[in-house]
Amino acid sequence: MISEVDIIITTKNRLSDLLVTMAHMISIGFSEKQFYIIDDASTDNTFDTIKKLYPGCNIRFNRESRGLMVNRSDMMLWSENDFVLSIDDDSHIRTREDVEEAIALMKSDISYGIFHFRVFNQIAPPPPKELLNRKVRLLRGYIGCGHIIRRDVIQKLGRYREVLVFYCEELDYSLRAFKSGYSTVSRDDLIVHHRIDMAQREKQKITVNSKGIYGREWRNIHLYSNNLIITALYYPPGFDIAFIVYRLFSAFFNMALKEKQFFGFFKMLKRFLGFLPYCFKNSDKLSYSSFFEWFSYPDMTDSNTV
Repeated sequence: MISEVDIIITTKNRLSDLLVTMAHMISIGFSEKQFYIIDDASTDNTFDTIKKLYPGCNIRFNRESRGLMVNRSDMMLWSENDFVLSIDDDSHIRTREDVEEAIALMKSDISYGIFHFRVFNQIAPPPPKELLNRKVRLLRGYIGCGHIIRRDVIQKLGRYREVLVFYCEELDYSLRAFKSGYSTVSRDDLIVHHRIDMAQREKQKITVNSKGIYGREWRNIHLYSNNLIITALYYPPGFDIAFIVYRLFSAFFNMALKEKQFFGFFKMLKRFLGFLPYCFKNSDKLSYSSFFEWFSYPDMTDSNTV
């Protein structure tokens, strides 16, 4: 069953993380030819190193950075297998069995178009599988560092909404899938270990540094504005305005008051307002009944909420 899966990874200047991820995924049974990697203009010799160590993998090099969303779209269409497993260069799935159980679950219902691996954002190993329950649940969306998409979903939906640049592209894609009759499914004991130090990430305050690490304020600007854009695109009339107002207050509280990103909040607001013509032109509202069904599902889940 694992032979039906391709792995896609976009990377930039994180060779050491990528090497750990590839070594682990190969150790659990994946072959080099199942890897599709885009090196997004790295300056740390990522491309040549991977080509030398793993000559059988599929890897491309961007001379200019194009961003993870464009790269993921490219790799989804470039890969060939029936299932596409997307992971970050600093994340991995624990075992072959976890991947196969996720595929088996997707095969059990043709409407299961996307599988979300429960995310543990930490350096330390996540809790053992036997300590986690096996609850299957439908979700509103999924997270980029560990998910599987069926090939027929990709063929139907195509690329990510790349104008979003960063954050919420998965939520947008899951909504497009939902409107096409597909669900995002998860099981609590099938996880992705995202090997990041959250405390260190929150110290990256302003923008993008030379290693391609996205700063906290830059992340917040895109996170909150993209949530507003998706609300304007999909939420039915009345609910769109109500949730936009709510999310503006939430953004002001979190950015301006809690994180002291006062000017960042207004940059976020300016970005959202600039997208309003786009939202009117590309509006794809859910019906009220579909909205209530979708909104009844839990949000993307991680170790703190399940």
